[in-house]
Amino acid sequence: MSKIKFGVTINASPDMLYRSDYDSIRKLALECERLGYDSLWAMDHLMWGPFNKGSVFDAWTLLSALAVETKSIKIGPLVGCNSFRSPSLTAKIAATVDIISKGRLIFAYGAGWKEDEYKAYGFPFRDPVTRLKQMREGITLIKKLWTEEKTNFKGEFYEVKDAIGNPKPLQKPHPPIMIGGGGEKYTLKVAAEIGDIWDRWGASIEEYKRKVQILQKHCDTLGRKFEDLELSWSGNFVIGRNKMDLNKKIGSFGVGGGIYCTYENCIDVLQEFIDLGCKQFIFVITGFKDEKETFMKEIASSF
Repeated sequence: MSKIKFGVTINASPDMLYRSDYDSIRKLALECERLGYDSLWAMDHLMWGPFNKGSVFDAWTLLSALAVETKSIKIGPLVGCNSFRSPSLTAKIAATVDIISKGRLIFAYGAGWKEDEYKAYGFPFRDPVTRLKQMREGITLIKKLWTEEKTNFKGEFYEVKDAIGNPKPLQKPHPPIMIGGGGEKYTLKVAAEIGDIWDRWGASIEEYKRKVQILQKHCDTLGRKFEDLELSWSGNFVIGRNKMDLNKKIGSFGVGGGIYCTYENCIDVLQEFIDLGCKQFIFVITGFKDEKETFMKEIASSF
């Protein structure tokens, strides 16, 4: 059985606001690396939290800094928003981060969804199908810039002419591409077609099972081996010593969809996702902050 991987977001704070000081994020990243977590993730948002309070660091700039601070842990955006940067610029940024990190980037990408930040920052908020088509075309262009000596491309949304995509990423042929989202007709099809990893945010076991079944159908239709696509789960994760402790934490953080368990049943809860093929869990730090070390010793070691 392959190793089950555990990652942590590093720019969200326990009060559901984004951290506004780099030093605390740096310390958290180094602690997670020391404890043996597999990956660190920065949410790619422009504003966040209750009533959009709190400061939000740019995800890619933050990852670039942490690529220098850390040595072995993988890093990635959760997930990079296609609408915020042109795909050609994103290709350049991601290749740079992969080189700085010595080949530790996981390139997670999505179509975007948070309408208020689009409008606040002046980005056109297109309908879901258009955003998804833009994302797919964007990834196609990014892969070409990563792998071709000179790129010429003209699509429905993007065009480049004689673009030199140097330097190339350190990972060959390119960093692993993780598609984030759960749209059954289009997003899951894109994941099946061009993704190396598929991630679903905050899904219950029932939803995750349904998405996995649909994803497998897309793979069958496209003639792709389902086993070649790695499955991932991300979202809020709250764990308590007992039911009373768990309910207290849920009440304090007021978090939405995610995984909530005690140390007694956590292995069984995670195993349900693993039985569906999930190989990676990415936890928001919210209700999990004080359990990072204990979780690795008592739960993660079981996998």
